[in-house]
Amino acid sequence: MANSLLTGISGLRGHQKMLEVIGNNLANLNTTAFKSSRALFSDLMYELQRGSTSASTGLLGSVNAVQIGTGSRISLVDLNFSQGNLEATGQDLDVAVDGGGFFVATSGEKTYYTRAGSFSLDENGYLVDASTGNLIKRFGTVGEPDGVNPSFQTPGDDRLLVPKGVAIPGKVTDEITVGGNFPSTATGPVAQRLRLSVPLTKGGTAASGTDFLNDLDGSVIPYVAGDKLILGGTRSDGTPPFPSEISVDGTTTVAGLMTELQTAYGDATFSLDSLGHIEVTAGSTGPSSLDVSIEDIPGNTGDFDFRTYSFITRSVGKNADSYYRATEVFDERGVGHAVNLKFTKRADNDWDMEAVIDPTEGVMLDNSVQGIAFNKDGSFQQVKGTASGDIDITFQFDNVPSPQTVTLSFGEPGSFEGLTEAGSRASLSAAANGYEPGQLSDVQIDSDGTIFGLTSNGLMLALGQLAIASFRNVDGLVSAGNNYYEASLASGEAVIGNALNGGRGAIRAGQLEGSNVDLALEFTRLIVAQRGFSANARTITVTDEVLKELTTIIR
Repeated sequence: MANSLLTGISGLRGHQKMLEVIGNNLANLNTTAFKSSRALFSDLMYELQRGSTSASTGLLGSVNAVQIGTGSRISLVDLNFSQGNLEATGQDLDVAVDGGGFFVATSGEKTYYTRAGSFSLDENGYLVDASTGNLIKRFGTVGEPDGVNPSFQTPGDDRLLVPKGVAIPGKVTDEITVGGNFPSTATGPVAQRLRLSVPLTKGGTAASGTDFLNDLDGSVIPYVAGDKLILGGTRSDGTPPFPSEISVDGTTTVAGLMTELQTAYGDATFSLDSLGHIEVTAGSTGPSSLDVSIEDIPGNTGDFDFRTYSFITRSVGKNADSYYRATEVFDERGVGHAVNLKFTKRADNDWDMEAVIDPTEGVMLDNSVQGIAFNKDGSFQQVKGTASGDIDITFQFDNVPSPQTVTLSFGEPGSFEGLTEAGSRASLSAAANGYEPGQLSDVQIDSDGTIFGLTSNGLMLALGQLAIASFRNVDGLVSAGNNYYEASLASGEAVIGNALNGGRGAIRAGQLEGSNVDLALEFTRLIVAQRGFSANARTITVTDEVLKELTTIIR
């Protein structure tokens, strides 16, 4: 009978421990990133009352063993590492892990792992656990010196420095990155062109420069000495032709006429094509007022049918298509200067760039990049310019002793990732890499755990990256209080990396992970534990009653 008492006691002890586990879960219902536990039972050793026997052939069958158990015990209390709900806090340095992984905290002597990301900064600007002051570790080389960006972290020191309020020195601009697209439908500069509406012919065959005007098919009455032609229209610049009259006679040839016309119409060029058309080209590209007309002066002896042979416009003069983009360049004092970039098409797949600054701020020593060439598929090819037309431009800003050279970057040859020429739409971007001095005023944490510093001059600088630990057997971690866990032989060593990598979850800034205690489940378990405790207590009381009955037999 004593065994039944001991069996009941083991049950009481086990359900008491179960109640303690449930009570701990309920006590931590609102604990940040708390992971609930559960208690599992196993039976104890058994007393063998009778052993089993094997069957005898043709006589008796086998007999099973008779065993009586001696109770139960708590065999396992394990953690439930399921994700807790994320709760927004609005605090910049509050972070949660959405998925697997733990933040890494150190007291100097020991390393802890936690899901509770309520962090703050100590007096030196290092990221710490707000509740314990333990330092939070960083991972990788983000924020360390790289020769390009400002550095904030010291190589070999895994503390994470977030120096709010620190001054950020300015950076001199030495590169402008240009991206986007030029439309392939854009045109280069076009000169005004005119042509006789009817070709000059002689006997139905295209005239040549040595043919006399009197021999042409358009001659009505041959010219004689003293005859003149009056010239109308305007030169390219809008002024009237000069002289406005030219002399003709029986010796005047087509070439002679064109020479006189070229003199009268200034920089325009006159030529005769293979079909007998006189063509006129303005001396420069762009909009032009060039217009040519020829008439016989009244009273001439000779007569040519110039009403039929009039000049018509073949192409209207226009400037090349141009596109503009502005950016800001910073000098060595940290002063910004607006720079306007003008891109002009010169020929098929060929563009030039010109840079302009406010003349009150300085001068351009080299303001052009020439021969920005593209492949037939629209990808960037190369910059063909040399010397003053190469890929660099040079400024001389006022109150700055030395000239400042800036390199233009249009992308890798054969690539579509930089500047391209395709389609019919234009879209340009230009970003200079310099900036003015500023101050680190705020922080922002990305989903991969990178902490960015926001500065008063509009920059976003990478300060460092949170270390995230993962374990092969997360259930083997040992709770250490203060929302901390420690590694054990069962969990294995921590594997340190960054979020969103190696099975580690994402970092959610401005949020904290809540407790994953399921209140309904814990209340149910509480009832089960109570019933189990009551049942085992009943075993003890019944055994006690039986023992009392036994003692009365002696009487």
